[in-house]
Amino acid sequence: MKKMKFFVIVIFLLSALSIAPVSAADEVEFKASINAEKIGIDDVLLYTITFKGINNPTQPEISGLKDFKAVQTSRSTEFRFVNGVSSYYTNFVYYLMPLKTGKLTIPAVTYKYQGEQYNTQPFHVEVVQGSVNPRQPTQRQPRLPSIFDDEDDFFKSPFRRPRQQQVDIKLKAEVSKRNAVKGEPILFRVLLYARNRIQSVNMVSNQSFPGFWQEWFPISRSIDSKSGELDGKVYNVYEIRKVMLFPTQTGRVTIPSLKFELVLVDNAMSFFADAQKIFRSTPEVSVQVTEPPAKALGLPVGNFTFQVTPDKKAVDVNDILTLRIKVRAAKGNIKTLEVPQFTSTEYYKIYPSRISRDNNFNENSLTGVVEAEVPVSFKKTGLISFPSLEFKFYKPNTADVVTLKSKPFSINVMGVKEKQESAVTLPRSDIIKTGEDIDFIKKGKIYNQEEYYYKTGIFKLLLAGFFLFNLLFLLKLIVYDRFIAQSDLLKKKKLLSKTVGRLENVRGYGEISPILEDYLTQKAGLGLSEINKNSIEALLSKYRVSDRDIEVFIQVKSDSELSRFAPQGGDGKNAGFNARVLKHDLKQLIEILKRIDGRLK
Repeated sequence: MKKMKFFVIVIFLLSALSIAPVSAADEVEFKASINAEKIGIDDVLLYTITFKGINNPTQPEISGLKDFKAVQTSRSTEFRFVNGVSSYYTNFVYYLMPLKTGKLTIPAVTYKYQGEQYNTQPFHVEVVQGSVNPRQPTQRQPRLPSIFDDEDDFFKSPFRRPRQQQVDIKLKAEVSKRNAVKGEPILFRVLLYARNRIQSVNMVSNQSFPGFWQEWFPISRSIDSKSGELDGKVYNVYEIRKVMLFPTQTGRVTIPSLKFELVLVDNAMSFFADAQKIFRSTPEVSVQVTEPPAKALGLPVGNFTFQVTPDKKAVDVNDILTLRIKVRAAKGNIKTLEVPQFTSTEYYKIYPSRISRDNNFNENSLTGVVEAEVPVSFKKTGLISFPSLEFKFYKPNTADVVTLKSKPFSINVMGVKEKQESAVTLPRSDIIKTGEDIDFIKKGKIYNQEEYYYKTGIFKLLLAGFFLFNLLFLLKLIVYDRFIAQSDLLKKKKLLSKTVGRLENVRGYGEISPILEDYLTQKAGLGLSEINKNSIEALLSKYRVSDRDIEVFIQVKSDSELSRFAPQGGDGKNAGFNARVLKHDLKQLIEILKRIDGRLK
């Protein structure tokens, strides 16, 4: 076997020496491909863009994608020898996750090179529920077979990736009822059935459900599993999401599919192996929603209790009484609940109430309390009565309109009503009237005023110092903090020095791109999704930055992004060379950044 390998190596080297040099006039090609025309919503699509005849191309922009989300990107290069002529190819592979089912489109991608524009063809992909491929593409590219492989080699690596585990994971969506009236609470749960070990669960779908008011239950840090059966198999069952839904429209209302990213752990994997990521989605669930009967229109739906209590039984006519109106919801939406109120009469005046709402999340139910604190002032004295309040709601279980009434009560109002300008909203014991302290002045001892500390020179000096300190502090708050510190010139100067300082501390090429993105976000107001090659080129050209500076700025940022996918490590010689290149590029980038910063406004 060893002799066979040596013979193959010799033949390979002799063939390489006889091959003609790389053609300098390679025809430029720019094309794309996909690995499947039909996938499941739990699958990942491989979208590959290939360059031919372009040395070190930048990564193409695929920001026009609406139906897919790019979860991973990789880059590879290769030489192909055909009839003695070699060609250089660069491949960018995008791992695309579908966001919905149906006939989805990947639009054409545009790339400009030496004044010419190249376009790929658009693709149409059919996405169905579930998974079409039993195995998902991994985040690493598959290792190509080598002529040096030998299954009997004594020195083969003990850390070689083992065979991928068999995945048996399903998602199930459950609703507490399929038929409900508008406003009736519906419990929606997502259950995970797994025969694999789960490391983490992350929901990647939007949590907004059109046609429902939503109250999501808090997510626990650790989820206990229960044993359950599905399709004749025993699984570990986890409740991974739960929400109480209140329909806000009638008809057939659909709870959309929810997509989750699951990270699996395999006991058979080695310590150095990556955890496996898969995607699973729940099916859509429909609920038939009807209007409540005519007698219940506009009423809250659910099950409630209601009470009104005053904070005192007797009160001074000049004091404020507080009435507490409390509505408890065993079932029902407290966020949209209207609390019944008293109205002012000739005996008392009702002021605007302060309302608080609190939800309580139990295991499979949502309860809540709405409490209103109503201030009341009195116009007359005597035994003043408050009538009972009514609270109505519709109870869907019995299809009845329930009327709850609070108990009427009376308040003993005492005292003498003061004039409007003298009365205050404090207890009588806290009211101070003009002239009440004259008796104390007559009977009290009169002290020598000259002996008081506040008339000494030291006190005056301290007072002057305190006044000066406050004056300087006010000047800082009003002048410096509001005008000087907030000036664009100072902010720009601080941003530039902060960015340069971060670049001077860079230890690897991959750290450059996030620093430049932070700078563009704060300097030009661009969002992260807007920062790409075309937008940067348009922005810098607008402020008349030189073409050379634009080219180097974009090239360094692009190389930084692509360095994440480059193989790490290497011998000491290459490491020293890479360090010198990084130092040179950083020095050049900082000089360019200073010139760019002076032009950007």
